[in-house]
Amino acid sequence: MSAMVDWRKEWAVLLVAAVLALPLFTPRLYAADELKYVSHLRSIYFDGDLTYDNDYQLFIDADPEANAWLHILADNPTSTGRYLNDAPIGAPLLWSPFYVVADLGVVLARAAGSDVARNGISRPYVWAISVGSLFWGLLGLALIYRCCRLFFDRRPAQLSLLALWFGSGMVFYLYITPPMAHANSVFAVALFTWLWLSGRSRARSAVDWLLLGASAGLMVLVRELNWLMMIPLLVDEGLRLLDALRRRDLATWSGRIPGYVAYGIGLALLVLPQFLVYQALHGSFSPTPFITDKFSYPQFVLPVLFSGFHGLFSWTPVTLLATIGLWFLGRRQPVVAVGLALAFAAQVLVVGSYATWWGGASFGARRFLNCTPLFALGLAALFAAVPRERQRLASAAVAILIVWNFGVATQYATRMIPRDAHVPMRTIVVNQFTEVPRRGLGIAWRFLTDRWSLVENSPRGES
Repeated sequence: MSAMVDWRKEWAVLLVAAVLALPLFTPRLYAADELKYVSHLRSIYFDGDLTYDNDYQLFIDADPEANAWLHILADNPTSTGRYLNDAPIGAPLLWSPFYVVADLGVVLARAAGSDVARNGISRPYVWAISVGSLFWGLLGLALIYRCCRLFFDRRPAQLSLLALWFGSGMVFYLYITPPMAHANSVFAVALFTWLWLSGRSRARSAVDWLLLGASAGLMVLVRELNWLMMIPLLVDEGLRLLDALRRRDLATWSGRIPGYVAYGIGLALLVLPQFLVYQALHGSFSPTPFITDKFSYPQFVLPVLFSGFHGLFSWTPVTLLATIGLWFLGRRQPVVAVGLALAFAAQVLVVGSYATWWGGASFGARRFLNCTPLFALGLAALFAAVPRERQRLASAAVAILIVWNFGVATQYATRMIPRDAHVPMRTIVVNQFTEVPRRGLGIAWRFLTDRWSLVENSPRGES
C-alpha cells in the first residue's frame, strides 16, 4: 500500500495536468517546416525514395496559397538531381510507428467503404504524427522529472516541471504545433540526460555506453543543434580523466577506453543515416549550404536573450529563473551545473550566430526547447533553495509564469503582435495587462469551440 501511495504522490499531479491539457491538442499541419519533416516520412514509406517533388506537389495541391513557398524546393533540383529537404530525419523516425498504424487503419477503412485518402497527408496521418509528438514529448517530460528527482525532493521537481511544461514554448509545440520536431527533440535530449545522470554514480558497462551513445545520436538525428547537449558529458568525463591524471591513475584512463569506443559506435550508428541523406540530396555529407551559409559570428546574442522579437528571457521569463537556478544547482552538483551552463552558453552563441536567430514566425525562442532538461534542473534547484515556509510563494510564482506564457500565446495566436516581425517588449507587456484580460475569456471560448478561426489555414489533407 505504501508503494501505491508513494506512486500517487510522485505522479498524480503530473497525470492530472496531462489530462487537463488534452483539450489544447490541435492536430494539423501548418505551412512551415513540418511539411518537410512529413515529406521525409511520406517519401520513404510510400515511394521508397528520397525524391520529394511529388510530395511537395501534394502539399501545394492541398493548399496552393499557403504552401506556395514549396515551389522553391519543388522546382529547383539539387546537383544530385534530387530536391532539397533540410529537415533532419529523427522526428519522422520517431513518428513512423504511429504513421504505419494510421496507414493500416486507412487501408481497413477504405476496404469498408470509406473515401478517406490514402495519400500520406490526410487526417489519419496528421493525427498519427501529432499523437506521436505528444507521446514522445510527454515521455520526455516524465524523464525530465526523473532527472530532477535524482537531486531534489518531489515538490521542487514537480513545480519545476509544471513551470516549464506550461510556462514556456513547450506547451505550444507539444499541443498547438505538434508536427514540428521540438517535442521529439525534448524527448531525445531528456533520454540522453537521464542516461548520463543516472549512470554517473556507478561503473557503466559497455552496453551502458553504447546506449548512451545511441541516445546522443538520436538527439542529433532529431535536431542537429542538439549536439551541444553532449557538452555536459564531455565536461564530466574530462574532469574525471584530469583527476585521474593528477593522481597518476592510469587504470582509470585505460578502463574507460572501451566505454568511449562503445559510445562512439552507438553515436555513429544513429547519426550515419542522416549523413547518407545529406549525401543523397546534395552530394555532401555535411548539412546543406542553405543552412550553413546563414552562420557568421555571435553578433545576435543580446537579441536572442532579450529582444521582443522572440527573445528567450523576455518571452519566457521562466527560462531566466531556470538559468539563475544553475548557480544553486552548482552548490549541490558543481560538475553537472558547470556542464549544463556551458551547454546553454554554447547554444546561445550558436543561435546568436545565425542570420535568422529569431526562428521565423515561431512562438518564442523555439530553438531553446531542447534546453528544457537543463532548465528544469536549474529551476528545481532554485525552488529547492526556497525556505519551506515560503513554498507557497514558489507555487504562486509558477502560476504567474504560466499565466504570462498563456497571455503571450494569446497575443501571438490572435496577432495582437506580429509573428514574424520585431515588436517592442513594452507593447507585449502593455497588452498583457490591458488587451489580454479584456479579450482573454472570449478568445479562450473561441479556441475551444472554433479554434480554426484563430488560424489562417484549416487542417491539412482533409478528405
